[in-house]
Amino acid sequence: MDVTRRDFLAGSLAVPVVGRPALQVPSDLSYLSLTDAAALIKALRLSPVELTQALLDRIDRLDGKVGAFITVTREAALRSAREAEREIAAGRYRGPLHGIPFGVKDTHYTKGIRTTANTPVLVDFMPDFDATVVARLTRAGAVLVGKTNLPEFSFGSAGGGGAFPDAHNPWNVARTPGGSSSGSAAALAAGLLTVATGGDTSGSIRNPATFCGVVGLKPTYGRVSRHGIVVISWSLDHVGPMSRTVADNATLLNAIAGRDPADDTSSDLPVPDYTRALRRGVRGLRAGIPKPAQFDGYHRDVMRAFEESLAVFRKLGAIVKEVDLPPTSDVIDEVQQIVRIAEAASYHETFLATKAERYATTTTVRRDLESGSLVTAVQYLRAQKVRARFVHDLTAMFRTLDVFLTPGMPAPAGEPVDVKQPFRRMFNVCGFPALVLPNGFSTTPADLPIGLQIAAKPFDEETIYAAAQAFESATEWHTQHPNL
Repeated sequence: MDVTRRDFLAGSLAVPVVGRPALQVPSDLSYLSLTDAAALIKALRLSPVELTQALLDRIDRLDGKVGAFITVTREAALRSAREAEREIAAGRYRGPLHGIPFGVKDTHYTKGIRTTANTPVLVDFMPDFDATVVARLTRAGAVLVGKTNLPEFSFGSAGGGGAFPDAHNPWNVARTPGGSSSGSAAALAAGLLTVATGGDTSGSIRNPATFCGVVGLKPTYGRVSRHGIVVISWSLDHVGPMSRTVADNATLLNAIAGRDPADDTSSDLPVPDYTRALRRGVRGLRAGIPKPAQFDGYHRDVMRAFEESLAVFRKLGAIVKEVDLPPTSDVIDEVQQIVRIAEAASYHETFLATKAERYATTTTVRRDLESGSLVTAVQYLRAQKVRARFVHDLTAMFRTLDVFLTPGMPAPAGEPVDVKQPFRRMFNVCGFPALVLPNGFSTTPADLPIGLQIAAKPFDEETIYAAAQAFESATEWHTQHPNL
């Protein structure tokens, strides 16, 4: 059936649901969740075109200040939105991502759309296929709005440096948004996207999610395909969902998870419906936390927010207890760095031989890669041996735990910090899943987001989502947005 856009927006073809209140379309669509937008679109009360156009208009107004995007796919996005509108109006609704605007980190291959990794080395690179993650989202009917910013080749946790201007933190544009998935986190915080994807090798989803006050999951290694992603480290890289709510994050993971024949490291374990876990609650949940000595050097506002978060979990019925970390955790950051730069140097070998002069002079990427080429086989294998021991010991620790809770980052965005254990890289080394969500704001400096990290054993993202949803439902941090 062919209908006019006016019919679609008026919802004149929607079938009323008995006992359910009428869905209302907010006047401002910028912070509409995926969950609510999908319900409105399915009910023919919100057009994908209207939602996409609203976000494109907001990008026009605000991205000059935020710098979240390297490429905005305006015309293609509107074409996809119109196609989604026609399909849905004709009764061919594909599911909760149909007509939903999304962005991807500019390391994700996009057919016919430049994929730069924010480096002069790839500034004109035009892939001839989509990354598996992108292909799965577009098959679900989602609307690609653009490619988001990052530091050159995803190197760096501060989110700066490369072929294009840096992204900025929407909560305070003088502050870093974190890295390397800086643009995805900044776009979500600024209301420029509904959902996004990121990449995480050293905490690069969780770091910017913390600094920008959004939700970011590093899934279990192998849960999401890395095919068509610009590599840093083949054994540490993860691709994951980023969003403003836990429910949106679970819905996004549903779409991108699963076996991919093009990625031989992807798992063939069945993919559950992660949204079902959102109703589980946390009564009786065994939550481990580090002992106080592990928090030496942490910002006082981070620790205040962490203690308040633990009180919320206890009130909800979780059992919180201190645990000992494996002895190898003291050196796991060094292990991660050795593995990362050695594997990165291998990937970049051809670039260094043919395009070394094209690396950005404003970053240390070329220097780091050349250092990685000096790592010996003995050093690399020794690091892998320690890594295997750490995974073994961490697996044993999780036999008595359901989740492991830590602050998302040791300090708010841009604050100096000198800590023993930042609790990020350890989950890249072991490949266990870990999610960050908002759990407060700093007072000194004022009004910068703080995050809570929830980790679990491999392929147990469901328990993470259950705990995160229970916490989010009991707090209101996720409802607050920057004043841009």
